[in-house]
Amino acid sequence: MKTAINIMMAFLLTVFFQLVQGQADPDIFFFENPETHNMHICSDGKFFYTVNGGKAAEGRIGKYDLKGKEVAVYPVELDMRSIMYNPSDKSLYVNTYDKAIFRITDLEQGVYSRLPVDFLEQEQSTPAISANGKLIYEMNLGTLKVFNIKTGKVENTFYGMKCGEDVVSGAAAVAVDKKNIYTWNALEQEVYIYSNKGVFQNSFRVKQGDYGFSLSYANGYIFVSKDGDYGTGTWFGYKVPK
Repeated sequence: MKTAINIMMAFLLTVFFQLVQGQADPDIFFFENPETHNMHICSDGKFFYTVNGGKAAEGRIGKYDLKGKEVAVYPVELDMRSIMYNPSDKSLYVNTYDKAIFRITDLEQGVYSRLPVDFLEQEQSTPAISANGKLIYEMNLGTLKVFNIKTGKVENTFYGMKCGEDVVSGAAAVAVDKKNIYTWNALEQEVYIYSNKGVFQNSFRVKQGDYGFSLSYANGYIFVSKDGDYGTGTWFGYKVPK
C-alpha cells in the first residue's frame, strides 16, 4: 500500500511541478532522419523545409507538408546551420559553417548562389530572417546583431539577452516573427520572448526538444528539435503562450 501511495504522490508532484513551471506540450511534432543532425526549420506557408548539418557531402533540404508528412528530400551539398524563407523574393536561404549565406535558386537541382556580402560572425549560429525579408538576426553569446541582408550593415545591436551558456545550449540560436524575437536555453528547455525592440516580455518552458541549434519560427510555431545524431530525430512545434 505504501508503495502505491508513494508512486501516486510522485506522479502528482511531477504534474504539479510541470504546471508550476509552465511547461508547454507541443502542438505539432513529426519525425525526420536527416542522416546527420536535425538543425533548423522554416516555412513558406505551404510547406515546412528543414536542413541538416555536420557534413557538406551529405547536405540535404527536407520538404514536409504542414502536418509533418515528408514530401521530398533534396541533396544540397552544404554544411548548413539554418534555413530561412524570404517572403520578399519567395526564396529559401541557408547559412553554413563557414559563415556564408546562400540563396537556393533551384531546390530540385540543388543549385544555390552565395550572397556577395559576408557578415555573420559566429560559425555555429542559426540566424533568422525578418518577416519583411530585409534583415538577418544573429545571436552570439547573448549579443544579438541585426544586419541588412543586402549590405551587411549592422542596423541594431541588443546586449545581455537571455540564452544558453554556449552554442550547444542555445547561445547562438534566434528566431523571429513579425512582433517578437525568441532566444532560448536548451538545457533548461526555456524559450525567452523579446519585443522587436529587444525588450524582455516573457518566457515559457517546453516539454520536448533540447537541441541547442534548432530554435526556429515556422508557420506560426516556435520549433525545437530532439536531435537524432545521425539517426531519426523529432521536430516539436509550440504555439507561443498569450
